[in-house]
Amino acid sequence: MGIVVVIIGTAILAVTFFVLMKKSVREGIGVRLVEKPLRIWWLPGLLLVHYSMVSAAVNQWDINFFALLTVYFGLPTLLLYLTGPKADDTLTGRDLVINFTVVLWIWLLIESKIVNTNWLRVQIGSARPTALPLGMYAAIIYALIVLSGWRRFDLKCDLSVKKTDVVPTAATFGVLGITLLLITLSTGLATVGIAKVVRLNPLGVPLVVAVPIAILIAVPIIFVSIGVVEEILFRDAIQNLLQHRLRPICALVVASAVFGLAHANKRALGFDVPNWPYTGVAAIAGLGYGFVFWKTNSVMASATVHAMVDAMWVLFLRGGK
Repeated sequence: MGIVVVIIGTAILAVTFFVLMKKSVREGIGVRLVEKPLRIWWLPGLLLVHYSMVSAAVNQWDINFFALLTVYFGLPTLLLYLTGPKADDTLTGRDLVINFTVVLWIWLLIESKIVNTNWLRVQIGSARPTALPLGMYAAIIYALIVLSGWRRFDLKCDLSVKKTDVVPTAATFGVLGITLLLITLSTGLATVGIAKVVRLNPLGVPLVVAVPIAILIAVPIIFVSIGVVEEILFRDAIQNLLQHRLRPICALVVASAVFGLAHANKRALGFDVPNWPYTGVAAIAGLGYGFVFWKTNSVMASATVHAMVDAMWVLFLRGGK
């Protein structure tokens, strides 16, 4: 029964996340909150209730972590309540400070691992326990509502895809993919090889069939689990905010540097942390993601490029692991 509650809770969080990608939904919620400003406290309350329900269902509720989440969501909510909601779409210097404070708080506490995004570890059948990063989606849901609904900041993360975005998205992936290939292969940071999971596919189909299937599966999964989440944070929030005070090219470079530094604590490419080679590769990738976001004004475009690059990395550049 506990697993059923977790599955339902995870589905609710995922559906909420994607429903909030629609601007009209975020604005509608914002209108409801602004009618009675005390309603802003509903948001951290609902997220805490969600954590309590899913964690208690599998006997993983922890009072210390609950207290940490209370502070994590409560302090920015207090700031937002005291400074009040926005009545229009203008963006003053004070607004930028408030918005950046909220974004950096939400991100840095996760990045520094002060707040663990893996709310639960669940096991189904004889499979190994799986960590569920529900905290990441909860954090992005919180940011989407408070930035777009309460603060009236123009986030560009609608699910709509324009025909005019196809060419810049494809071109950016082509240039970025070739650039990353040349850099990682020439420096020994990557080794060509088809991933083991593709070579030893359970269906036993030939590689000529297995490889396209793997790509078709990997790109959407990475898009949903990593691409959209990171692009909302780094491009839709950080780069977007920077563009209101810096020239677009400067905002692109700064946001890409931040994106690179955010990967310094990743154990990858055979290096321990701080992983500066991986930081450099991530910063270069960030330039590509940020460029397509700048040119299309669409987080869908940058998330698509992000997912395709990560799929290329996972499936073909890890030496067949």
